[in-house]
Amino acid sequence: MSTFPVTDAVANLLTIPAADVPAADSRETPEVRALIAAARTGSREAFGDLVTLHERIVFRTALAALGSREDAQDAAQEAFIVAWRKLAGFRGDSSFRTWLLTIVWRKALDRRRSRRGWWGTGRRAAEPDVDPMDVLTTPAPDPERRVMARDQARRVAIEIALLSPKLKDTLLLAASGEYSYDEIAALLGIPLGTVKWRVAEARRLLNMKMMEHS
Repeated sequence: MSTFPVTDAVANLLTIPAADVPAADSRETPEVRALIAAARTGSREAFGDLVTLHERIVFRTALAALGSREDAQDAAQEAFIVAWRKLAGFRGDSSFRTWLLTIVWRKALDRRRSRRGWWGTGRRAAEPDVDPMDVLTTPAPDPERRVMARDQARRVAIEIALLSPKLKDTLLLAASGEYSYDEIAALLGIPLGTVKWRVAEARRLLNMKMMEHS
């Protein structure tokens, strides 16, 4: 792999070994519990507060699946509508956050299946309107490093786009730092061990491709 400096997000994708991260606490905070209870009685104001608390992570979850800000916004809105309608059925088997993210992930996948484009398998599709690296939380590099870092990030983005959807989804969710592996397993509907394997395999393939281009 090239020794050119890269952004933290690229380095994380390529070099950090797949490892479990702490599971998210399934217990709700008192604030969230109170809002859920009020929303279940029909309080739109309480549900609006739940939306405010979760809108960022909901949008980023949809963005990871879709690669389009416009589509991600639409999927997030659909997910909140579904959550409002189904809130009475929320039993607390998982955290409210995990329950909500599962809804948005399913909505995003529905939208993705209805479209053909960058997330297609086995072919170089049209450029997305958002770089996959932007899905990750990335500190901006200093001016001297910016050009080289961006060039390598672009190469990594191209290789991410060519991964299978299963590997791509799992890698972006894990590398974002937004989710525990347990949450990713719940979102994708797969065992925890499969999450770990997919992350490791995606990183192995990216490393191999980047070494070919170094």
